Amino acid sequence: MGDDDPTKRTLRLLALLQARRTWLPAELADRLGVSTRTLRRDISRLEDLDFRVERKPGPGGYYALAAGSRLPPLVFDDDEVLALIVGLRMAEGRVAEDAAPRALAKLLQVLPRRLSELAHDLAENTQTVRRPRTVVDGRALDKFARAGAASRSVEFTYRDQRGRTLPRRVDSVQCVQSNGRWYAVAYDLDREAWRVFLLDGATDVHLGPIVARRQTPFADLSTWLTTDFGRLGDRS
Repeated sequence: MGDDDPTKRTLRLLALLQARRTWLPAELADRLGVSTRTLRRDISRLEDLDFRVERKPGPGGYYALAAGSRLPPLVFDDDEVLALIVGLRMAEGRVAEDAAPRALAKLLQVLPRRLSELAHDLAENTQTVRRPRTVVDGRALDKFARAGAASRSVEFTYRDQRGRTLPRRVDSVQCVQSNGRWYAVAYDLDREAWRVFLLDGATDVHLGPIVARRQTPFADLSTWLTTDFGRLGDRS
């Protein structure tokens, strides 16, 4: 049964369009509990509010929220609020300075009252028990992630497990988080072998040129990281 309040239904429609790239009309109408005719009216209501909605008619047709002239408000449900709070609590002390608490404070200010109360209760009554803190430079993580996405090499200074600081050159980067710490799995160009690097040991990170991505020695990264060859914490 759909919501009879057009305003609430329009907000729900906006949240659904934000959650996925495209929706089949029948599928979207079913999620809202309305007819496709009512769905078309709700889509028009969104467009009257200056949200651009892409439409493809006919077989295989879809609706999609287009990149428009204004940023749509973010609409969260209870599960999404829970995911945000858990993620921010896990990030405390692991990203630069007080970024996670500041983000949490901003989130609490803009959420509707009911969700704000839920978020506040979760934030005030949960804590993370962790090993000594390791702070990851967000800019370093960003560069490693971009290198992996764009198939670029990376040059950086690295502090190994013996405390030595050495220059490193890698390519074919993949980033992974495990037990609250960020790692980069990459091919070391000087050692001609795959290595795992703790990102909190990487500084002075610079992106290099685009290179051909190498064939990895593993079919599944998470499985490979549990082997002796790919064990986490190998900071050689």
